[in-house]
Amino acid sequence: MDDESQGHLAAIARTCQRGFRFVHLRRNGEVAAIHGQRWRAGAVDTYLVLGPDEAVGARYRAEDYGMAGRAPLWQTTGSVADVIAELLALPPHGAPGAPRLAVRPASALWIPGRVL
Repeated sequence: MDDESQGHLAAIARTCQRGFRFVHLRRNGEVAAIHGQRWRAGAVDTYLVLGPDEAVGARYRAEDYGMAGRAPLWQTTGSVADVIAELLALPPHGAPGAPRLAVRPASALWIPGRVL
């Protein structure tokens, strides 16, 4: 495994240590994406990994999460390691410096309707 792949896997491991829960989204029996989410302090931090350089991260108000037409408070796209680093660097919801206003969502962000 190369250093870049190890960096992405280490970033995912950090989210495990910080309370994220995961669902492997499958297509034809194969893992097509990994969806991670963490509910904390009235907000949901979430990310979707499609490949090493294809990740989307966002923060939603808890009451808006999964609701059609509701925009995130914050979002970014990029490599797995970069998206996770930015997501984990956000101040807790409601703290000084934390995002407070909804932003226009990227069309790439997909939230499963039902996660078990």
